[in-house]
Amino acid sequence: MIKLNRSMNDKWILQKNTNSKKLIESYLNVINETKDVADKAMIIEKLKILSGYHGRSDRGSLSTMGVRFSQMCFYMFGYKNENKICPECGVVVDASDSVCPECGFPLQKKNAQNIINENLDKITGAKSQNYVTFKDLFKNTFSKHNEKELDDVFICGGSKTTPTLKDIDPKKATAWVYFKILVFFIIAYIPVRIGFINYGNMNFLPAMIMLAAFAVPVTILIFFFEINVFRNIPFYKVMKYFILGGGLSLILAILFFSLDINTDISTYFGAMMVGLIEEVAKAAIVAIFLFKSKRSNYILNGLLVGAAVGAGFAAFETAGYILRYGLNGGVATMLQTMIIRGFLAPGGHVAWAAIEGAALMYVKGFDKLDKKHLNDKRFLLICLIPIVLHGVWDMPINTPYCLLQIVLTIFAWLVIIYFINLGLKQVDDAKALEKEA
Repeated sequence: MIKLNRSMNDKWILQKNTNSKKLIESYLNVINETKDVADKAMIIEKLKILSGYHGRSDRGSLSTMGVRFSQMCFYMFGYKNENKICPECGVVVDASDSVCPECGFPLQKKNAQNIINENLDKITGAKSQNYVTFKDLFKNTFSKHNEKELDDVFICGGSKTTPTLKDIDPKKATAWVYFKILVFFIIAYIPVRIGFINYGNMNFLPAMIMLAAFAVPVTILIFFFEINVFRNIPFYKVMKYFILGGGLSLILAILFFSLDINTDISTYFGAMMVGLIEEVAKAAIVAIFLFKSKRSNYILNGLLVGAAVGAGFAAFETAGYILRYGLNGGVATMLQTMIIRGFLAPGGHVAWAAIEGAALMYVKGFDKLDKKHLNDKRFLLICLIPIVLHGVWDMPINTPYCLLQIVLTIFAWLVIIYFINLGLKQVDDAKALEKEA
C-alpha cells in the first residue's frame, strides 16, 4: 500500500459533486497503471484528470468531503482500522475520541458505558480506550478447548512461565475457564443437596453450605485470574489472597463493628456505615497484599488481588448467613438464602474489592507503590464508588426481584470494564517504556 503523509494539512478532499464511483475507479486504474510504484504527486495529477479531483484545503478535509468518499479514500491510502473518521468533517480521529477534536461532532453513541467512562476519566485523569467490550471478554466461554489450553491458563507466574511484554496482546483478553469451574460446583452441589434434602443426612449439610457459598465468588475470581494478561501471579498466591484475605478482612471488619457506630441496616445511615466499614476493611487487606507483592505492578494485578480478597470475604460471609438463617428459619429459608446470595454475588464483595485494588494500582502507575498513593485524591474518590454501592445495596429500599441490586451490579461491572480497558492499555504503555529504556 502506498504510504502518504496523513497530517492535518495534507489530506484528500473531494468536491461534493464528485462521483464516488468514478473516483474509486480512477484510483484503482492509476494503481494498476503504475504497478504500485506511483508517488503522491503522480496520483494527484492522475486523479485531477480522470475524476475531477480539486486538491487539498488549507485545513485538511472538512465539510467539502462526503462521508463515504472520505471513508473509502482514507482506508485505501493506508489508515489503520484502529483510526476513526469523523462523519461530519472527515478528519481522522483516535479510536478513543468521544467527540471530533476538529468540529465537536459526537463520535460515540451515548450509552451507559460511555457515560461512565467519561466521568471516570474526569476522576482519574486518564484517557480511556476500548480495547475490549463486555462481549469480547466472554466470547470464548462456550468454545471448545483442550486440556493443554486448560493447563496453560493455570501454569503461570513463575520465572519460566511469565510471558514477556512483547508476547502479550492486550486485545486478546478473554475468559472461559471460569464457566467450567461453575459447572464443576453445580455438579458437585446436586448430589450433596439430594443427600441432605431427600435423605435427611446431616453429614451433607456442611458440604452443601460450602459449595453454595463458594461457587459464584470462586467462579468470578477465576474470571479475573484469566483476564490478567500479564500472567505474573501464580494460582497458589491467588488462593492465598482468597483464603487469608477473606478471613483477615472479615476479622478487621468485626473489629470495626465493635466500635460504637450505628450499623443498623434498617436505617439509611446504618446501611451506609456498614458499606464504609466493610469496604475499608477489604481495601486495607488488599493494600497490604499489594505492598508485600513484588510482582503485582499493574492495574489488572490490582483487579485480581482485590477480587481474591473480596471473593474470600463473600464466601465466608455467605456460608455464615446460610447457616444462621437455616438454624433460625428452617431449611426453606436456608435454601432461599443460597439462591439469592449466589445470584447476587457477581455484583457484591468481589466486584467492590476488585475496584479498590484497581484504583490503587492505577494511581501508582509505573512508580513503586508508596504510602502516598493511599492518600491520592483519585484513589480515595474511586474507593467511594464501592462504598456507596455497598451502602445503597444494604439500604431498606424494597424493589421487586432484587431490581436495585441488579442495577447496582450492572453499574459495578461497567466500572470494572473501564479498569480492565485501562489495564489493557497499560500493556502498550509498558511496551513503549521498555522500548525507550
